[in-house]
Amino acid sequence: MKLNFLIAFVLLNLNLFSQQINFADHLKKTAIAKLQSGDSLVYYQCHVDSASQEITTSNGKKIKTKKKRITLTEKFVIYKTDTVYHCKYYNSSITNYPNKKFPYLTLKEVANWEFELKEQKQLTHTEILMFALLETKTHAITHYELNINKTCPNEIIIKGKHINEQFIVEGNYILSKSLNY
Repeated sequence: MKLNFLIAFVLLNLNLFSQQINFADHLKKTAIAKLQSGDSLVYYQCHVDSASQEITTSNGKKIKTKKKRITLTEKFVIYKTDTVYHCKYYNSSITNYPNKKFPYLTLKEVANWEFELKEQKQLTHTEILMFALLETKTHAITHYELNINKTCPNEIIIKGKHINEQFIVEGNYILSKSLNY
């Protein structure tokens, strides 16, 4: 009898850590829906926001700036182990608007992006679907959309085994805000 309870307990706990994601038909062609166990995807998102900064000088003096437009570049590494999705969240140093390090890049991460790991966690079902939905809200970049002197659109790069592309995000969809990072 105790053995039956033990077996039932183990089987129930295994299901708690399993994530059987059933993607809707319109999401099945997204990169995260195609992710296989042992593989990973990297999402880089670059967007503009308004913020003030506080800078501390070498002698400890604090200087606070006025609110201005800044560019934020974030990196999300999604990896799948069996049926569980994990995410490592990184952000880069702030760049004064407009962003000069993201447009025209060769889809290869470079040292001057200075990514720093901020958080890692197992993704929930809803969070996994957010990555898939974001991909449906993008379109391929055309050369006239990369005028960095006037605009800096919300952009995303998706890199993985079968994808290495840069997109414009149609709207103000920011992964870090949606995922509470």
